[in-house]
Amino acid sequence: MGISPLTFTGVSKYSEDFQTILTRSVKIASLPAQLLQSEQTELQAKSKALGDLRTAISGLAGKLQDLGELGAGGALQASSSSSAVQVSLGDGASAGTYLITNITSLASSAVATAKTGVGSVSSAAISSGDHHLQLVVGEATFPIDLSANSDNLVGVRDAINALGAGVQASIIDTGSGENRYYLTIAATGTGETKIELRQIDGEPLSNLLEMTNPGSDAHFEVNGRSVTSKENTVSGVIPGGYLDIKSTTGIGETITIRIGEDRSKVTAALKEFVAAYNSLNEALSAQIGENAGVLAGDSLVLDVSARMRELLGFQGRGVFKNLAELGITVDTAGVMSFESSVVDWMPQSQLSAAFQFLGDGSTGLSKYASSLYEWSDPFTGLIRQRLLSISESDSRLSGQINAITERVSTMQASMMARLQAADSLLATLESQQRSLSSVIDSLNLVTNGKKE
Repeated sequence: MGISPLTFTGVSKYSEDFQTILTRSVKIASLPAQLLQSEQTELQAKSKALGDLRTAISGLAGKLQDLGELGAGGALQASSSSSAVQVSLGDGASAGTYLITNITSLASSAVATAKTGVGSVSSAAISSGDHHLQLVVGEATFPIDLSANSDNLVGVRDAINALGAGVQASIIDTGSGENRYYLTIAATGTGETKIELRQIDGEPLSNLLEMTNPGSDAHFEVNGRSVTSKENTVSGVIPGGYLDIKSTTGIGETITIRIGEDRSKVTAALKEFVAAYNSLNEALSAQIGENAGVLAGDSLVLDVSARMRELLGFQGRGVFKNLAELGITVDTAGVMSFESSVVDWMPQSQLSAAFQFLGDGSTGLSKYASSLYEWSDPFTGLIRQRLLSISESDSRLSGQINAITERVSTMQASMMARLQAADSLLATLESQQRSLSSVIDSLNLVTNGKKE
């Protein structure tokens, strides 16, 4: 909130002096507000610097967390030698090779269709006259009670679909013939399933349907062991893996599923870690040294810098002892770099050791993520608490500045009024002085014949 300056427009010869007095008085009275504004500007600069630092810390913590996830999961990837079987990975996957053979059938849905058609979907009765039918799906039975108006194809279809029995009924129109309309019922899931629509409860001979497709399970072998599944997407057969069976195999055909460590994921994650480290190092360097920013000497900067040194000096307990053995080095300016060929050409046995060095989030290099999050967490982090404190101070200063500004504005208006009154009085006295001077000059002229 600024103070709008008032321009003194007097008529006496002292008007300019009054303007000087007014301007100087307002300037002196505004000094406390200016000091507070300087303090507020510094607080806002600290807030921005802390926000930037929090972003950089969070970035490095996130990349360390990614390394921990790779270390825990082994950066696995899965591949299949044939499009007949697709493979994907979930939790708990482990490296291994699996041979898929003898895919003799895929899981398919059971379908049953009425043995005979009807000439009308809305008038021909389906029951034997009592408006009652029984649906059989697998081993479960469902009673269907119709009315005289709903005992027809449409009514039966709608009644079946309302049961939630795991099947979907529809009507086929063959397009010709006296009895062109047929009821068909398909299972919503796959696997071998019995579907019947009986006119008499418990009487298979009263079944109105015939199986168009009885449905089937998926049958195949994994490493020579037979597997049967009611679905084509099969989980649990391969640890942490999902097999999606797309087609059957030919005689003697073998499909190889491989789950192994993907070094490209390691290389990419280490590159991102190095970039995040350099970003944080740059943010810290801006607050240290001769040209340090507003956080110079701040304990937060010192603490985070110390943690960065700990991270650089981390010593592994396995094959890999330090970051340099993974191709990560730091120059004299503190800039980190990564030679990706070290990982690209690493033997498979050493790659597993590299995962041990990275850790699982609570061990290895990645364990430092948690301590960095203690500063950068957007809800509970230490920087969050600092930013809240700065925000409160900023609001307090704004209130004080506004109060001073209002007082100065009031003082300025009051002084303006008093100076204008004084100026008006002086202007009157000046006018009277001029009048008296004219009278004296006239008297001197009459008395002495000249002006004195």
